[in-house]
Amino acid sequence: MFTKILVPLDRSTLAEQAIGRAAAIARQCQAELDLVLVHESLLPGGPVHAEHAEMGADIDRRYLEAIASELMSGASIPVTFAAMNGSPAEAITRRAQDEHADLIVMTSHGRTGLSRAWLGSVADGVMRQSAVPVLMLRPIAAPHDRRARQEAFNHVLVPLDGSANAAEVLPTALALAHANRAKVSLLRVVPPLPALVALDPAMPAAFGPIIPDEVATRELVHDVRGHLEATAHRLRERSGVETVAHVRVAEQVADEIVDFAISEAADVIAMSTQGRGASRLLIGSVADKVLRSSGLPVLLRRATRSREDEERTVPLPASTDSPATRRTPGESRAPIDGR
Repeated sequence: MFTKILVPLDRSTLAEQAIGRAAAIARQCQAELDLVLVHESLLPGGPVHAEHAEMGADIDRRYLEAIASELMSGASIPVTFAAMNGSPAEAITRRAQDEHADLIVMTSHGRTGLSRAWLGSVADGVMRQSAVPVLMLRPIAAPHDRRARQEAFNHVLVPLDGSANAAEVLPTALALAHANRAKVSLLRVVPPLPALVALDPAMPAAFGPIIPDEVATRELVHDVRGHLEATAHRLRERSGVETVAHVRVAEQVADEIVDFAISEAADVIAMSTQGRGASRLLIGSVADKVLRSSGLPVLLRRATRSREDEERTVPLPASTDSPATRRTPGESRAPIDGR
Protein backbone atom coordinates (compact mmCIF):
# COMPACT_ATOMS: atom_id res chain seq x y z
CA MET A 1 0.00 0.00 0.00
CA PHE A 2 1.01 3.60 -0.48
CA THR A 3 2.20 5.71 2.45
CA LYS A 4 2.93 9.10 0.84
CA ILE A 5 1.52 10.42 -2.42
CA LEU A 6 3.06 13.47 -4.05
CA VAL A 7 0.92 15.82 -6.16
CA PRO A 8 2.73 18.47 -8.25
CA LEU A 9 0.74 21.70 -8.68
CA ASP A 10 1.24 24.90 -10.64
CA ARG A 11 -1.85 26.93 -9.62
CA SER A 12 -3.71 25.75 -12.73
CA THR A 13 -7.07 23.99 -12.71
CA LEU A 14 -5.53 21.28 -14.88
CA ALA A 15 -2.95 20.37 -12.25
CA GLU A 16 -5.59 20.55 -9.52
CA GLN A 17 -7.55 17.78 -11.25
CA ALA A 18 -5.05 15.32 -9.77
CA ILE A 19 -5.95 16.27 -6.20
CA GLY A 20 -9.29 14.43 -6.09
CA ARG A 21 -7.83 11.20 -7.43
CA ALA A 22 -4.78 11.37 -5.16
CA ALA A 23 -6.97 12.14 -2.14
CA ALA A 24 -9.21 9.14 -2.87
CA ILE A 25 -6.21 6.82 -3.02
CA ALA A 26 -4.69 8.36 0.11
CA ARG A 27 -7.93 7.90 2.03
CA GLN A 28 -8.14 4.21 1.15
CA CYS A 29 -4.47 3.64 2.05
CA GLN A 30 -4.47 5.96 5.08
CA ALA A 31 -1.60 7.67 3.31
CA GLU A 32 -0.30 11.22 3.49
CA LEU A 33 -0.49 13.72 0.63
CA ASP A 34 2.44 15.94 -0.20
CA LEU A 35 1.63 19.00 -2.35
CA VAL A 36 4.52 20.56 -4.26
CA LEU A 37 4.62 23.78 -6.23
CA VAL A 38 7.84 24.82 -7.91
CA HIS A 39 8.41 28.52 -8.52
CA GLU A 40 10.49 28.97 -11.66
CA SER A 41 11.49 32.64 -12.04
CA LEU A 42 12.51 33.90 -15.45
CA LEU A 43 13.85 37.23 -14.19
CA PRO A 44 17.62 37.92 -14.21
CA GLY A 45 19.58 37.86 -10.95
CA GLY A 46 19.97 40.80 -8.60
CA PRO A 47 17.96 42.57 -5.86
CA VAL A 48 14.84 42.92 -8.04
CA HIS A 49 15.00 39.23 -8.84
CA ALA A 50 15.25 38.34 -5.14
CA GLU A 51 12.29 40.56 -4.25
CA HIS A 52 10.08 39.09 -6.97
CA ALA A 53 11.15 35.57 -6.04
CA GLU A 54 10.17 36.15 -2.42
CA MET A 55 6.78 37.56 -3.43
CA GLY A 56 6.16 34.59 -5.69
CA ALA A 57 7.18 32.12 -3.00
CA ASP A 58 4.81 33.77 -0.51
CA ILE A 59 1.91 33.52 -2.97
CA ASP A 60 2.78 29.85 -3.60
CA ARG A 61 2.84 29.07 0.13
CA ARG A 62 -0.54 30.69 0.76
CA TYR A 63 -2.00 28.80 -2.22
CA LEU A 64 -0.72 25.47 -0.89
CA GLU A 65 -1.84 26.27 2.66
CA ALA A 66 -5.39 26.88 1.41
CA ILE A 67 -5.56 23.54 -0.42
CA ALA A 68 -3.97 21.66 2.48
CA SER A 69 -6.48 23.17 4.88
CA GLU A 70 -9.38 22.13 2.65
CA LEU A 71 -8.11 18.56 2.42
CA MET A 72 -7.38 18.17 6.11
CA SER A 73 -10.72 19.60 7.22
CA GLY A 74 -12.93 18.25 4.43
CA ALA A 75 -11.33 14.85 3.82
CA SER A 76 -9.39 14.24 7.04
CA ILE A 77 -6.23 13.47 5.11
CA PRO A 78 -2.83 14.40 6.53
CA VAL A 79 -1.18 16.87 4.16
CA THR A 80 2.30 18.33 3.90
CA PHE A 81 3.38 20.86 1.30
CA ALA A 82 6.37 22.70 -0.06
CA ALA A 83 6.97 25.71 -2.32
CA MET A 84 10.29 25.21 -4.07
CA ASN A 85 12.52 27.04 -6.52
CA GLY A 86 14.30 25.71 -9.56
CA SER A 87 13.56 23.42 -12.47
CA PRO A 88 10.09 21.93 -11.87
CA ALA A 89 10.90 18.37 -12.96
CA GLU A 90 14.14 18.25 -11.00
CA ALA A 91 12.55 19.76 -7.88
CA ILE A 92 9.57 17.39 -8.01
CA THR A 93 11.87 14.40 -8.40
CA ARG A 94 14.10 15.57 -5.54
CA ARG A 95 11.11 16.19 -3.28
CA ALA A 96 9.70 12.73 -3.98
CA GLN A 97 13.02 11.17 -3.08
CA ASP A 98 13.59 13.26 0.05
CA GLU A 99 10.06 12.66 1.37
CA HIS A 100 10.10 8.93 0.48
CA ALA A 101 7.01 9.25 -1.67
CA ASP A 102 5.90 5.99 -3.25
CA LEU A 103 3.54 7.48 -5.86
CA ILE A 104 3.33 10.69 -7.89
CA VAL A 105 -0.11 11.65 -9.21
CA MET A 106 -0.23 14.39 -11.83
CA THR A 107 -2.22 15.61 -14.81
CA SER A 108 -0.66 15.83 -18.24
CA HIS A 109 -0.67 19.32 -19.72
CA GLY A 110 0.06 18.41 -23.33
CA ARG A 111 -2.45 18.02 -26.11
CA THR A 112 -1.71 15.71 -29.01
CA GLY A 113 1.14 14.44 -31.12
CA LEU A 114 4.37 12.90 -29.89
CA SER A 115 4.68 11.78 -26.29
CA ARG A 116 6.55 14.87 -25.09
CA ALA A 117 3.86 17.16 -26.51
CA TRP A 118 1.14 14.93 -25.07
CA LEU A 119 2.68 14.80 -21.61
CA GLY A 120 3.84 18.36 -21.29
CA SER A 121 7.42 19.29 -20.53
CA VAL A 122 7.21 18.99 -16.72
CA ALA A 123 5.46 15.61 -16.80
CA ASP A 124 7.95 14.46 -19.41
CA GLY A 125 10.84 15.55 -17.19
CA VAL A 126 9.42 13.80 -14.15
CA MET A 127 9.01 10.63 -16.20
CA ARG A 128 12.64 10.83 -17.26
CA GLN A 129 14.12 11.41 -13.82
CA SER A 130 11.91 9.90 -11.14
CA ALA A 131 12.38 6.42 -9.73
CA VAL A 132 8.97 6.83 -8.07
CA PRO A 133 5.99 5.46 -10.05
CA VAL A 134 3.91 8.14 -11.78
CA LEU A 135 0.13 7.97 -12.25
CA MET A 136 -0.47 10.18 -15.28
CA LEU A 137 -4.06 11.41 -15.56
CA ARG A 138 -5.68 12.72 -18.71
CA PRO A 139 -7.12 16.24 -18.34
CA ILE A 140 -10.89 16.50 -18.28
CA ALA A 141 -12.77 19.21 -20.12
CA ALA A 142 -14.76 20.65 -17.22
CA PRO A 143 -12.92 21.35 -13.96
CA HIS A 144 -14.45 19.90 -10.79
CA ASP A 145 -14.16 20.80 -7.13
CA ARG A 146 -10.53 19.99 -6.36
CA ARG A 147 -11.60 18.38 -3.06
CA ALA A 148 -14.16 16.09 -4.69
CA ARG A 149 -13.46 12.38 -4.72
CA GLN A 150 -13.30 11.04 -8.23
CA GLU A 151 -14.72 7.67 -9.26
CA ALA A 152 -12.53 4.80 -8.16
CA PHE A 153 -10.61 2.67 -10.62
CA ASN A 154 -12.41 -0.64 -11.13
CA HIS A 155 -10.13 -2.44 -13.58
CA VAL A 156 -6.34 -2.18 -13.77
CA LEU A 157 -4.76 -3.53 -16.95
CA VAL A 158 -1.11 -4.66 -16.74
CA PRO A 159 0.52 -5.55 -20.07
CA LEU A 160 3.51 -7.86 -19.66
CA ASP A 161 6.04 -9.26 -22.11
CA GLY A 162 7.73 -11.98 -20.06
CA SER A 163 10.63 -9.78 -18.98
CA ALA A 164 11.67 -8.86 -15.45
CA ASN A 165 11.55 -5.18 -16.44
CA ALA A 166 7.90 -5.33 -17.45
CA ALA A 167 7.00 -7.16 -14.23
CA GLU A 168 8.50 -4.42 -12.04
CA VAL A 169 5.25 -2.47 -12.28
CA LEU A 170 3.26 -5.29 -10.62
CA PRO A 171 3.72 -4.21 -6.96
CA THR A 172 2.54 -0.68 -7.72
CA ALA A 173 -0.33 -1.89 -9.92
CA LEU A 174 -1.50 -4.24 -7.16
CA ALA A 175 -1.26 -1.49 -4.56
CA LEU A 176 -3.38 0.78 -6.79
CA ALA A 177 -5.91 -2.01 -7.33
CA HIS A 178 -6.05 -2.76 -3.60
CA ALA A 179 -6.65 0.91 -2.77
CA ASN A 180 -9.52 1.03 -5.26
CA ARG A 181 -10.87 -2.48 -4.62
CA ALA A 182 -10.28 -3.10 -8.31
CA LYS A 183 -9.49 -6.22 -10.27
CA VAL A 184 -6.26 -6.68 -12.24
CA SER A 185 -5.94 -8.12 -15.72
CA LEU A 186 -2.54 -9.37 -16.82
CA LEU A 187 -2.24 -9.18 -20.60
CA ARG A 188 0.38 -10.79 -22.81
CA VAL A 189 0.24 -10.02 -26.54
CA VAL A 190 1.98 -12.69 -28.61
CA PRO A 191 2.96 -11.89 -32.21
CA PRO A 192 2.21 -14.77 -34.60
CA LEU A 193 5.29 -16.88 -35.33
CA PRO A 194 6.35 -17.01 -38.98
CA ALA A 195 6.79 -20.36 -40.68
CA LEU A 196 8.44 -19.15 -43.85
CA VAL A 197 8.48 -16.31 -46.35
CA ALA A 198 6.70 -16.91 -49.64
CA LEU A 199 9.06 -15.69 -52.30
CA ASP A 200 7.81 -13.93 -55.39
CA PRO A 201 10.37 -14.32 -58.20
CA ALA A 202 9.55 -10.79 -59.33
CA MET A 203 10.28 -9.24 -55.92
CA PRO A 204 13.28 -9.19 -53.58
CA ALA A 205 13.12 -11.77 -50.81
CA ALA A 206 12.81 -9.09 -48.16
CA PHE A 207 9.42 -8.07 -49.54
CA GLY A 208 7.86 -11.52 -49.63
CA PRO A 209 4.69 -12.04 -47.57
CA ILE A 210 5.14 -13.76 -44.20
CA ILE A 211 3.17 -16.98 -43.71
CA PRO A 212 2.34 -17.59 -40.03
CA ASP A 213 2.98 -20.96 -38.44
CA GLU A 214 -0.40 -21.58 -36.82
CA VAL A 215 0.62 -24.75 -34.99
CA ALA A 216 3.75 -23.17 -33.52
CA THR A 217 1.82 -20.03 -32.56
CA ARG A 218 -0.81 -22.11 -30.74
CA GLU A 219 1.93 -23.93 -28.85
CA LEU A 220 3.55 -20.65 -27.89
CA VAL A 221 0.21 -19.24 -26.71
CA HIS A 222 -0.34 -22.37 -24.63
CA ASP A 223 3.04 -21.99 -22.96
CA VAL A 224 2.59 -18.26 -22.38
CA ARG A 225 -0.89 -18.77 -20.94
CA GLY A 226 0.43 -21.34 -18.50
CA HIS A 227 3.12 -18.97 -17.23
CA LEU A 228 0.73 -16.03 -17.03
CA GLU A 229 -2.01 -17.96 -15.24
CA ALA A 230 0.56 -19.20 -12.71
CA THR A 231 1.62 -15.58 -12.14
CA ALA A 232 -2.01 -14.47 -11.73
CA HIS A 233 -2.65 -17.27 -9.22
CA ARG A 234 0.47 -16.35 -7.25
CA LEU A 235 -0.54 -12.68 -7.12
CA ARG A 236 -4.10 -13.52 -6.05
CA GLU A 237 -2.84 -15.72 -3.23
CA ARG A 238 -0.29 -13.21 -1.94
CA SER A 239 -2.13 -9.92 -2.40
CA GLY A 240 -5.81 -10.80 -2.14
CA VAL A 241 -6.47 -8.80 -5.32
CA GLU A 242 -8.62 -10.44 -7.99
CA THR A 243 -6.13 -11.13 -10.79
CA VAL A 244 -6.85 -12.80 -14.12
CA ALA A 245 -4.65 -13.67 -17.11
CA HIS A 246 -5.33 -12.97 -20.78
CA VAL A 247 -3.31 -13.88 -23.86
CA ARG A 248 -3.93 -12.37 -27.28
CA VAL A 249 -2.29 -12.97 -30.66
CA ALA A 250 -1.61 -9.81 -32.67
CA GLU A 251 1.14 -8.27 -34.75
CA GLN A 252 0.67 -4.75 -33.36
CA VAL A 253 1.20 -5.03 -29.62
CA ALA A 254 0.26 -1.46 -28.63
CA ASP A 255 -2.91 -1.49 -30.73
CA GLU A 256 -3.98 -4.78 -29.16
CA ILE A 257 -3.38 -3.42 -25.65
CA VAL A 258 -5.59 -0.41 -26.39
CA ASP A 259 -8.28 -2.55 -28.03
CA PHE A 260 -8.28 -4.88 -25.03
CA ALA A 261 -8.54 -1.97 -22.60
CA ILE A 262 -11.58 -0.64 -24.46
CA SER A 263 -13.33 -3.98 -24.93
CA GLU A 264 -12.76 -5.09 -21.33
CA ALA A 265 -13.59 -1.67 -19.79
CA ALA A 266 -10.20 -1.16 -18.15
CA ASP A 267 -9.94 2.31 -16.65
CA VAL A 268 -6.18 2.52 -15.97
CA ILE A 269 -3.18 0.88 -17.64
CA ALA A 270 -0.02 0.07 -15.63
CA MET A 271 3.25 -0.36 -17.50
CA SER A 272 7.00 -0.31 -16.93
CA THR A 273 9.02 2.15 -18.97
CA GLN A 274 11.87 0.39 -20.69
CA GLY A 275 13.48 2.76 -23.19
CA ARG A 276 16.28 5.31 -22.80
CA GLY A 277 17.24 8.74 -24.05
CA ALA A 278 14.67 11.09 -25.58
CA SER A 279 11.11 10.93 -24.29
CA ARG A 280 9.78 8.44 -26.82
CA LEU A 281 12.79 6.16 -26.35
CA LEU A 282 12.72 6.55 -22.57
CA ILE A 283 9.11 5.44 -22.37
CA GLY A 284 9.55 2.70 -24.95
CA SER A 285 7.68 2.47 -28.22
CA VAL A 286 4.79 0.31 -26.95
CA ALA A 287 4.16 2.38 -23.80
CA ASP A 288 4.48 5.55 -25.86
CA LYS A 289 1.74 4.42 -28.25
CA VAL A 290 -0.48 3.35 -25.39
CA LEU A 291 0.01 6.73 -23.69
CA ARG A 292 -1.01 8.64 -26.80
CA SER A 293 -3.90 6.51 -28.03
CA SER A 294 -5.62 4.84 -25.07
CA GLY A 295 -7.32 7.93 -23.64
CA LEU A 296 -6.90 6.36 -20.18
CA PRO A 297 -4.86 7.20 -17.09
CA VAL A 298 -1.53 5.39 -17.24
CA LEU A 299 0.57 4.25 -14.29
CA LEU A 300 4.23 4.19 -15.29
CA ARG A 301 7.16 2.84 -13.35
CA ARG A 302 10.70 3.26 -14.61
CA ALA A 303 12.45 -0.09 -14.94
CA THR A 304 15.57 -0.44 -12.81
CA ARG A 305 17.43 -2.76 -15.15
CA SER A 306 19.22 -1.62 -18.28
CA ARG A 307 18.46 -3.35 -21.53
CA GLU A 308 21.88 -5.03 -21.31
CA ASP A 309 21.14 -6.35 -17.80
CA GLU A 310 17.78 -7.62 -18.98
CA GLU A 311 19.33 -9.50 -21.87
CA ARG A 312 21.95 -11.04 -19.56
CA THR A 313 19.56 -12.15 -16.82
CA VAL A 314 16.25 -12.98 -18.53
CA PRO A 315 16.21 -16.15 -20.65
CA LEU A 316 15.28 -15.54 -24.25
CA PRO A 317 13.10 -17.87 -26.34
CA ALA A 318 14.97 -20.73 -27.95
CA SER A 319 15.51 -20.94 -31.68
CA THR A 320 12.31 -20.90 -33.67
CA ASP A 321 13.64 -23.30 -36.28
CA SER A 322 11.18 -25.94 -35.12
CA PRO A 323 8.03 -25.76 -32.99
CA ALA A 324 9.39 -28.34 -30.55
CA THR A 325 12.27 -26.08 -29.52
CA ARG A 326 10.22 -22.91 -28.96
CA ARG A 327 9.92 -21.69 -25.37
CA THR A 328 8.82 -18.48 -23.75
CA PRO A 329 10.33 -16.91 -20.65
CA GLY A 330 8.21 -17.02 -17.50
CA GLU A 331 6.91 -13.97 -15.72
CA SER A 332 9.19 -12.41 -13.12
CA ARG A 333 8.48 -13.19 -9.48
CA ALA A 334 8.41 -9.51 -8.55
CA PRO A 335 7.65 -8.59 -4.93
CA ILE A 336 4.00 -7.72 -4.49
CA ASP A 337 3.85 -5.83 -1.23
CA GLY A 338 3.31 -2.54 -3.06
CA ARG A 339 6.35 -0.84 -1.57
